[in-house]
Amino acid sequence: MAEPNRDSTGSQGSQDIIDDALRLVDALQRRLIVAGVRRGAAGPSSAPPRKGDVWEEAVREQHPEPEPNPVEQLLGIAREKGPEVAGHLGRAGMALAGALGETFKVVETTLERRAREAAAQRDSARGGAGTGADTTGSGPRQISRGE
Repeated sequence: MAEPNRDSTGSQGSQDIIDDALRLVDALQRRLIVAGVRRGAAGPSSAPPRKGDVWEEAVREQHPEPEPNPVEQLLGIAREKGPEVAGHLGRAGMALAGALGETFKVVETTLERRAREAAAQRDSARGGAGTGADTTGSGPRQISRGE
């Protein structure tokens, strides 16, 4: 609801407070960004990494972490790289299938053309005029009236 007894000086004062607050927020954002760039990707959103005490450091130096056995390493590689390899193999299989399909199509058209040529040669060798076969492929011959 609107306040009917508002004076113009009050709105100017509240505008100054809002402007000051916005400037303060802007300055704070800039400082946080600069601090984040200096500290790296973790930035100001995370606490600094915990540093161990002297005893923890000494124990870590005496007992290094054991290396995982080779079987575990191989399984880890298979888990990480398996989907990528499967994707590559799938795409390669699709490319191979496409190439084989195109090859079969070329072979099929070549065999069909040779079969047509061989049939045409047989018809012409038999004396195609006596059989009434038209080897030109232009359709039925026109019979003239002798005029």
